[in-house]
Amino acid sequence: MRITRYPSLSEPQFLACAAAFVDSLAGELNAATIALRRLEGQAKGAAFAYEMTLDSHRYGALIVLDRWATLVAAFGPHLRLSRCQSIVEAAPERVGAAERILAAANTLIDSADRYSAALVEACALAFHSLDTTFREERAEAAGSAALGPMLPEEYTAARRIFLEDLAAR
Repeated sequence: MRITRYPSLSEPQFLACAAAFVDSLAGELNAATIALRRLEGQAKGAAFAYEMTLDSHRYGALIVLDRWATLVAAFGPHLRLSRCQSIVEAAPERVGAAERILAAANTLIDSADRYSAALVEACALAFHSLDTTFREERAEAAGSAALGPMLPEEYTAARRIFLEDLAAR
């Protein structure tokens, strides 16, 4: 990841990465939910294109989590934020919880022989739970987004770089 080559991150740069993280995670989870809903009622293998889309997004969410964990591990020990320090401090636990939730949903999907309504709803609920695990990060991102064009250049540049890092699979 290019962003981890920086010698350090400022608070706005880190918060920009947090915003990029929660937006990307939500995107992957929403796309996985949409793919699951398209598969509802079908047997495994009946709609290969949708299954590939589902797999791409459910494993994409794991990649997003891994990249966030990598960023926090690289910069977290050196960051002292003026607000929301708990984003840094709780990141390992939140990522771990999110990985466990996603692993359980993936196991459920992988072990089923069809995409029943119960399976789809259980996974959609799991994906929603996973997204809410990072509600503090989401709230911070929403607060920053409200500033729009008044955000500093270092924020927008760091967000763009981290988004590019997330997109490079």
